[in-house]
Amino acid sequence: MRRWVARPPAGRTSRHPADYCAQYPRSEGVTSMQRVVRPQWWQNGTYRGVPVRVLLARHDIGAVFGFLKERGFSWSAIATATGLGASRVSEIAAGRRIVTDYSVLERIAEGLCIPRHYMGLALDEQALHHRQEIPLKPGGTAAPVDPRELLGVVASIAVGAIPAGVERWLPSSQEVAIPAAVGQDEVATVRAVTAFHRRLDAAAGGGRCLQSARGYVAWATQLLQVQCGDAVAAQLRAALAELHNLVGWVAHDLDNHDLARRHLTQSLVLARQTDSLPLLANTLYRLGRVSLHQEQPAEALQLFGLGQLAAQQAGCHASVGILHANSAWAYALLGADHQAVDSLTRARRELDQADPDTAPDWTHFALTEADVHGISAVVYSALARHPEHVGYVDRAAEHSHQAVRLRRPQDRRSFIFDTISVATASILAGDLATAGEYGTKAVGLVADGMRSARVNDRLNALWELAAPQVEREPALAALGSRIAELQAV
Repeated sequence: MRRWVARPPAGRTSRHPADYCAQYPRSEGVTSMQRVVRPQWWQNGTYRGVPVRVLLARHDIGAVFGFLKERGFSWSAIATATGLGASRVSEIAAGRRIVTDYSVLERIAEGLCIPRHYMGLALDEQALHHRQEIPLKPGGTAAPVDPRELLGVVASIAVGAIPAGVERWLPSSQEVAIPAAVGQDEVATVRAVTAFHRRLDAAAGGGRCLQSARGYVAWATQLLQVQCGDAVAAQLRAALAELHNLVGWVAHDLDNHDLARRHLTQSLVLARQTDSLPLLANTLYRLGRVSLHQEQPAEALQLFGLGQLAAQQAGCHASVGILHANSAWAYALLGADHQAVDSLTRARRELDQADPDTAPDWTHFALTEADVHGISAVVYSALARHPEHVGYVDRAAEHSHQAVRLRRPQDRRSFIFDTISVATASILAGDLATAGEYGTKAVGLVADGMRSARVNDRLNALWELAAPQVEREPALAALGSRIAELQAV
């Protein structure tokens, strides 16, 4: 029996999502959803008596996933189409998580061929037509607002009714001009904006800064079109490489792995154009972490290996150490304990030789004792989850407690990861009361303004480990309720 998948017709170059919504036979090398999303489902379908159009307008994504499940789609297939993890898809479908992030809604609409205006993510054809007919002055600007007419529109909105044609009163999206010349000041601004977003990401998660970072990087990348001296051009490319690297990492923190890979690849191109070997190593490390998060440790090891080549060529001990430490994590997921322990040992040796005064800024996070303990705890916990390597659980517990004790207040997301590591190691060691205590503490920290899908994914992994033990420890049952409440917000 032939399987049919969404695939564009031969010879077409369009990449619009609608191109993938008709039936075409599977051919060699094609990977996609194994069943077909039919466009009419979104227009005419119903799920448990409710029109799908209504579910889409409400952003009831759990019901939408349930609708697809009834039509033969697995959680894995939906995850592949939308770029979400399979566990996250099942959590959403079960009602334990609610999707509110605009970028995630965009990915779901694109991956499942849902017309964007069904979900309020774009204007429909009538609204677009109206917007196109907004009268413009000769200079290309919109006609002045008539305050008397606007008063009626504002009054209508104030009492709860958004009038038809409101678009003509809204600001239009126009490109922001770029400067006529680029110098050291513009390069310094790019670096300052990057540093600001890096601090915000570490303190509050990618959800606090992805959209602003994407908006700025879209504008700043246009600076490459401006003529400038060779020295400034090289500095600008290096600064933009760091900015794209950061945007990719922030997207990764929100489980937007496709966007993450695109920006990281752009960073890689810019870093290669400036022969910045430490930045090449950094970007390859982050690409490897994306693969690691998607449970592809073998792929991650290949990327870490490429990063090692660049880091060693640059003679950067800090970069080499970071890549060894993350290789240890990949080996641990594969259950290769000797390679994992050896890589951790190499990482510690390289980090001890690193000079904070000359090491690249991006490596400084790894030069603290807290981070060394933090990554060690993750590695040993991953090993201990393999029954034949459960003996490593004591090391996992020791390192996780040390990481919590030493972590700096400004590194809130890392502190939450460390707290989850303590809970994880405690479950593996059979100390369920401590697991419940630290797990609940982690949930409280997340609820206090942390917007990170990676953190939620770690909490879900913790709960999968804790769930079979809830009858033995009331604190774990309470933890499950807290996680469900948190992710329903």
